[in-house]
Amino acid sequence: MSNQKNHHMDSDKVLGEAESVINNSQIKTVKNKVSSNNNYIHDDLAFYILSKLPIKSLKRFGCVRKSWSILFQNSHFNTMFRNNFISNTYDDDDDDSHHTFLLMHPDDDRIFENQLLLLPPDHTFQNTLKLNLPPTFQLDKPPCLAILGSTSVNGILCLMDYCPGGDLNKVRFVLWNPATHEFVVVPPSPDESGLPHPFGLSTRYNFHGFGYDKVTDDFKVIQYVSFDWDLRYENDNGIYRDPLFEIYSLTNNSWRILDIHMPDCLDFHYTSLIPTVYLDGMCHLLLQSGSERFEMVVFSFDLSHEVTFMTPFDQNFDDALYITHDFSIFKRRHLMVLNGSIALISDNNSDTTLQISILGQLGVKESWIKLFIIDPIPSYRWNLIGVGKKGYIFYRKKDGELAWLDLSTQIVEEIGFKGEENTCDIGIYKESLLSIRGLNN
Repeated sequence: MSNQKNHHMDSDKVLGEAESVINNSQIKTVKNKVSSNNNYIHDDLAFYILSKLPIKSLKRFGCVRKSWSILFQNSHFNTMFRNNFISNTYDDDDDDSHHTFLLMHPDDDRIFENQLLLLPPDHTFQNTLKLNLPPTFQLDKPPCLAILGSTSVNGILCLMDYCPGGDLNKVRFVLWNPATHEFVVVPPSPDESGLPHPFGLSTRYNFHGFGYDKVTDDFKVIQYVSFDWDLRYENDNGIYRDPLFEIYSLTNNSWRILDIHMPDCLDFHYTSLIPTVYLDGMCHLLLQSGSERFEMVVFSFDLSHEVTFMTPFDQNFDDALYITHDFSIFKRRHLMVLNGSIALISDNNSDTTLQISILGQLGVKESWIKLFIIDPIPSYRWNLIGVGKKGYIFYRKKDGELAWLDLSTQIVEEIGFKGEENTCDIGIYKESLLSIRGLNN
């Protein structure tokens, strides 16, 4: 009797989750089948339902039945889940307000200024729409421009110039809505505004993130600040300063220092060169951790609660994630957002293969799922440049041509433009007519 009761409870929980991801006609058919079987869900029907759920839900239901705890060892379920995952990616990007953007940086030959272009629906370079950057970036000297998170947040892009005026010890942020042409220049943080430092102590701005705090209805920018002593000068007084986090609030139009203690084993040294990704109120970044044998972790910052999370990788996940100190690993492993999930895209030290894994739950290393292994990829070189609309993965081919990979067909298409290494970024922009400062301003 207790087993039958448990089956009833299990089916109710699963069907409850399914109602949010399966349309009405499908859920009615499923419920009829369940009712005819005394509320017991057979595995074939369960697999159909579970393949449509988020990975976090799948992990939660893994304790219900043994067969559900090893879903991703079942090739039939893997195929269903991948197909639904890709299909959902397409559905989310179908409206005309979604765009793939291409940010081109100045090079030595053809491009003499930063250009932000919206690609047409066929993702070719022809018929691109050029967006005029805010006046603050239309200067004689091209800024070192980046778009934080490689995405818009409620229609807002956060532009970052990471060496304004050629000063490597400064950064500048501008919040910009391309649809309304509204922009807000973020004031300098206290450490950037000229506060005195001991002679020989320099400031380094490393990790940067931008996103929306849904609890306080506020846009925020975060940065990690460290301090280095210039070896050309003697430090007779033993002066050092601990690194710190600074956070900017658009509502208050000001910065403040956060009281967050970070473990010494986390290495933020290269993070000014590594793009962050944004998803649902959190900024994420790949970091190296360790004192002797380094490993990769996902560092996450919650903008609403202002707390951090670290998610390691299983040691059997990818041997190259456990290495000696080497920046080249960041070129071959990229953190991106695919269909509302944090994804690690890596080539596993191969010149022909891509491996895509999805994170099910922050802080849980066992929740990484290897979802795609794509091999071979024509003319691939380890130079991924971003994820665009419909989950297309963009990369630079060996001849410099930019191309995108369609996960559903695994077909590669060129966009018709050649880009030099480190001169192009790809991301997603969704239009919005809302004011940056909110409806009441």
